[in-house]
Amino acid sequence: MLFLLSCLGAFLLLGQVFPTGITIGDHNIRFFKIKNLIEQAVTNKEIRAIDKSGLIQLQQKAAILAEEDTLISGGKKIDEDLSNSGFRPNVEFHIDSASGIQYPAGDSTILKSFFQGLDSARRKGEIVRILHIGDSQIEGDRISGYLRQRLQQRFGGCGPGLIPFSEETVSRMYLRMDGYTQTKKFQLLGKGMRGEHSRYSLFHSFFRLKQDSGQTNSNLNGTFAYHLNNLGYRRNGYFESATLLLRNRDSRLELNTSSGNRSFAPSDSLRFSTWNMGKPTRDFSVSMETGAGTDLYGVCLDCKSGVALDNIALRGSSGLEILKINPKFLQEQIRRLNTRLVILQFGVNVVPYDASSYSWYENNLVKIISTIKNSAPGIQVLVIGVSDMARKKNGIWGSFETIPRVISAQRNACVRTNSAFWDMYQVMGGKNAIIAWSKTSPPLAGKDLIHLTPKGAQVVGEFLFQAIQKEISKN
Repeated sequence: MLFLLSCLGAFLLLGQVFPTGITIGDHNIRFFKIKNLIEQAVTNKEIRAIDKSGLIQLQQKAAILAEEDTLISGGKKIDEDLSNSGFRPNVEFHIDSASGIQYPAGDSTILKSFFQGLDSARRKGEIVRILHIGDSQIEGDRISGYLRQRLQQRFGGCGPGLIPFSEETVSRMYLRMDGYTQTKKFQLLGKGMRGEHSRYSLFHSFFRLKQDSGQTNSNLNGTFAYHLNNLGYRRNGYFESATLLLRNRDSRLELNTSSGNRSFAPSDSLRFSTWNMGKPTRDFSVSMETGAGTDLYGVCLDCKSGVALDNIALRGSSGLEILKINPKFLQEQIRRLNTRLVILQFGVNVVPYDASSYSWYENNLVKIISTIKNSAPGIQVLVIGVSDMARKKNGIWGSFETIPRVISAQRNACVRTNSAFWDMYQVMGGKNAIIAWSKTSPPLAGKDLIHLTPKGAQVVGEFLFQAIQKEISKN
C-alpha cells in the first residue's frame, strides 16, 4: 500500500513539475494533476445530483402516454385531453423557473396566437403546422415524432407531415419510399451536387428525374410510392391528404394517382397539388411525366385538420445554411404550408468551435429568425437552446466550456427578434447532465455524449410538451 501511495504521489508531483507533460519523440506523456482529481470529484458530484431513476420513470411514463390514443373511427369523440390521464411530471425534477418557455421582457403573449390556433384547429377544420428544423439531434424524427404524437392526441391531426420527395436512405423507420424511378439529388449540405439555382426545399435539397441512357423522348416518366407502417407512433401511421410540392418551370407536368389525373402548364412558381384520400390510408403513389428540369421538393402526408409537425433534420448543419436558400422561395414555402410556428434547434455543430465571442452566430441567427417571421403575419419562432454535450479533456469527461456562450447567443437572438426560447441544457440538468443521461439503464444519451437515444428524445419531448401545455393554460 505504501509503495502504491508513493507511486501515486510521485506521479502527482510530476504533474505539477511538468504541467504540459514530457515530449519524447512524437509522443507526449501527460501526468494527472491534483487539480484533475478535484475536477473529477466535482464532475462526479454534479452527475450524482441528477436524478437518473427519475429520468427513467419519466421515460416510462412518456412511452405509455405516447401509446394512449382514444381515436374512435367515425365517432364524435376523437381525442381525450391526456393532461387529465393522471400523469403529472414532477415539476421539481431538475426544473427551475428558467426551464419553461422564456420570452423577451417576460411577454408571454408572443405565442398566444399559436396557442389559440392549436385550441381551435380541430373545431374549425384547419391545419396548424409546426416546422421543427434542426441538426442531427432531431434526425430520425427524434423529439419531433414524440412531440407530434402528443400534440395530435391533444389537438387532433395525423400523419408525419412534410417528407422529402425521394431519398436513397430513409431515416424515418415508419416510412417506406418505393422510388421506381431514379432521381438526381441536388443539395446544399454535404458533398453532393449543387443546383444551378438557390430555390431549395426546407430540406436544403431538390430532386429531378434521371434520364435513362437509351431514352430519346424529351419528357421523362417517373413513379413514386410512399407507405406508412406501424413501426412509429400511432398517429404517424396514417393520413387523409397528400400534397406534392414541385416546380415545373420549363416543361408541362402530367400527374396520375388513384384519385385522378392532373395536367399543369409550365410555371416558375412553387406548385402545391393536393389529393384528399377520402378515408384514412397508409399508401400514396404518383406517376408523372415531365421534363428533366422539373424540381421535386417534398410530399405532405397530413390529416384534414389538427396539428401537422414536420421533422426537418439537417445533419452537420449549424443552421446558417438556411441563409443560402433563396429568401423569397423559403418564405413562400413557409407561408403556403400554413405554418404557425417554426422551432429552430441547432448548436451541436457550433459548440465545438471554441470562440471567445459568438456574436457572428447571434447575428446570423437574427437574420434567419427575421426571414422566417417575415414569411407571413402571425408566424412565430421558438428557439431550442443547444443540449448538453461532453468531451474528454485532460483525461476527464465534461461538458464543453463553450455551451453557455452559445446559449447566450441563442437567447440574445430571441431577445432581438422578439422570439421565444426554451433552454434544453437547463432542462436536462445543466453541466455534465449528458453524462448522467448516458449512465441510465436503458441509456437516454448515446456513447458519443452528444446525441440523445430515442428514449432520451421521448423525455425531452415530454418536457417540451408539458412546457407548451403550461403556456396554453396561461393563455
